[in-house]
Amino acid sequence: MNFTPLDWIIVLVYLAVTMAAGLAGKKYVLGVSDFLVAGRKIGPLVGIATLAATEIGTITFMYYAELGYKTGFASFVNGLIAGGVMIFLGRTGFMVHKLRELRIMTVPEFFELKYSRRLRVLTGVLVSIGGVLNMGVFLRVEGTFLTIIAGLPLDYLQITMTVILLLEIVYTVLGGMVSIVITDFIQFVMLSIGTVLVTVYAMTVAGWGNMFDAVAKTMGEPGFNPLTNPEYGWAYILFQILLWMSVDTCWQTTAMRTFSTRDPETSKKVFFWTGFIYLGRGMMPMLWGIAALTLLGPQQDSLHAMPQMIARILPAGILGLVVAGMLAATMSVNSSYLLGWSSVIAQDVIAPLRKTPMSPQRQIIVNRITNLLVSLFVLFWGVWYTLPGPVWFYLNITGTIFLAGAFSAFIGGLLWKKANVVGGYAAMLAGASGSIAFFFFKVPVSYAGLGSFALAAVGMVGGSLIGDRMRKRSADVVFTESRDCK
Repeated sequence: MNFTPLDWIIVLVYLAVTMAAGLAGKKYVLGVSDFLVAGRKIGPLVGIATLAATEIGTITFMYYAELGYKTGFASFVNGLIAGGVMIFLGRTGFMVHKLRELRIMTVPEFFELKYSRRLRVLTGVLVSIGGVLNMGVFLRVEGTFLTIIAGLPLDYLQITMTVILLLEIVYTVLGGMVSIVITDFIQFVMLSIGTVLVTVYAMTVAGWGNMFDAVAKTMGEPGFNPLTNPEYGWAYILFQILLWMSVDTCWQTTAMRTFSTRDPETSKKVFFWTGFIYLGRGMMPMLWGIAALTLLGPQQDSLHAMPQMIARILPAGILGLVVAGMLAATMSVNSSYLLGWSSVIAQDVIAPLRKTPMSPQRQIIVNRITNLLVSLFVLFWGVWYTLPGPVWFYLNITGTIFLAGAFSAFIGGLLWKKANVVGGYAAMLAGASGSIAFFFFKVPVSYAGLGSFALAAVGMVGGSLIGDRMRKRSADVVFTESRDCK
């Protein structure tokens, strides 16, 4: 066991405080908007904390550290793109401002406003599939981290995964977004403390010069230059820019923060300042991965190297604080993702297919049931599925299943007058088809991802032009028939 009694006490006290705070949010849930978007009352400071906490989890540190371990300092390109894109969106308000003005609660809801109810359902299905598959590996990766850190045998992994999930379900199902926002603020503080502590210890023990030498010896120039690294290159960089533009605007859990702010200007401020946090959230765990390479060597399992290093270098007490911070990150991200994907299934797949509208209370009940069902799938998928490569690449492609099409349809719907329902269908289906190349034909992630966005854009433009011609032909036929009748 790596944990001492002091470490266990710190972790248990944190969990008790978080659960109490999360359950306290239930009394503020009076309607669907409270459950899903916190009544649209979030201000800048809380918005920054909840957005940062939502998209910075244990899995974030694990996949970024894995990139650092496998690709060295070249991995920094990922953090620079993630932070830079968010800062750009916050400064310009591109799409973020317009989306908040619409007062919607889910991403597919936009498709009914602009295109049609049936396209909303199709989008809801694709969003649900991509989102749930994306989240499906979270528990396994996070459980691996906590099991290694605590010094438990990996045989305890499934038990660890189940305990994490049960804790998250309780306050997410009962309190929805209100409980998530309350706990996010606590978790953001704990996460920040843990991140700084690990970075300081890793840099001190490994040494900057030794880290530089380890990357140079193991990888050579590709360990420093993303353009020469076989995992990256120009195609990958362009894909990442498009991916992060779509994540920050169309990813349900991020978009819910946009929808939850009190006005469009607040959304811009939240995105702008959170962008700087995103720069750190990428680069610091990448440094941990490089430190693990330096201290443990290149022969380790790339996903296990970082937690093995942390378990070795952190003293008692500090280790407990760091694990509490990682648990904070885990619970924050997973609770938001559970709410995000289950809300899409309830609001955008089930509700539109009903002939009669559901009452607000019935909607909350359906959201809670879908939350539980998504949780069960995530637990099953985490146990059963074997990752085909680095976690980061898997997350990229599963998200792209709907992000490529949604991003093109969003831009078309907001900025192009000729965008229509045919273009929307073509964008969503073409964008999703690009991901097939990665899973079934082993196409590199950069080309499969970039191809998805290209196909979606072509589908949006080409489909809309075809739809416009069909509409004009239909109008001509109606006009001709009307004239003949006269």
